[in-house]
Amino acid sequence: MKLIDLTHIIDPAKAQRKFSVETIGAETVNPNVVRLQKQWYIMSEIQMVSHIGTHMEAPYHIFPEGQDLADIPVEALCGETLLLDFSDIQKKEEITKERVMEEAEKAGGIWKGDIVLCNLGYADRYGQEAYGESPYFSHEAICWLADQGIKMMGVDAGGVEIPQSEQHVNHKALFERNITLVENAANLDRLPKARFYVTAFPYPVRGVEAFPVRLVAFVEGDRE
Repeated sequence: MKLIDLTHIIDPAKAQRKFSVETIGAETVNPNVVRLQKQWYIMSEIQMVSHIGTHMEAPYHIFPEGQDLADIPVEALCGETLLLDFSDIQKKEEITKERVMEEAEKAGGIWKGDIVLCNLGYADRYGQEAYGESPYFSHEAICWLADQGIKMMGVDAGGVEIPQSEQHVNHKALFERNITLVENAANLDRLPKARFYVTAFPYPVRGVEAFPVRLVAFVEGDRE
């Protein structure tokens, strides 16, 4: 079994959204700290926006009564995964329902309960201005995917919305079916086959709509 990390590293010095780390001494929470030679025994105080790096968005992001991170059952955060390849589509072009259906058929079909990852070929542009030029999904394409019974969708882009639209219709189509969304996936081009196993576990925080995840694919084959 080979593990492929599909997660971007968060570098506080390069983060495009709020992510600050302050190193503090552990004595701030434990006044009885004893440091042995060559130890410093620190803690970190972090201030951040929840939508940063490779992160998962829950229905609570859009719906006040939707699932937050603590509501999502653990079974919904891992499972059989299908990779759909759209890396040949030009920048800012629409990914149509027909193209999604074609790629799903080529990959062997979507099963109910699948996780679906979509390779737009943009992971290597993460953090660059060109990252915002990725192809986008039509509303019909997202609705078709959601209607197949998937439980999670992931993309190597900053989102799945229609450009210049602030109505979040594609998020709505996913979240009203309790389908979580992972944005800013990495290394999807390293996946050697269409079907594999994926885990994506955010910390279950009550009342929070999104959080970074460690997205990992388990692929049959030799260890790296």
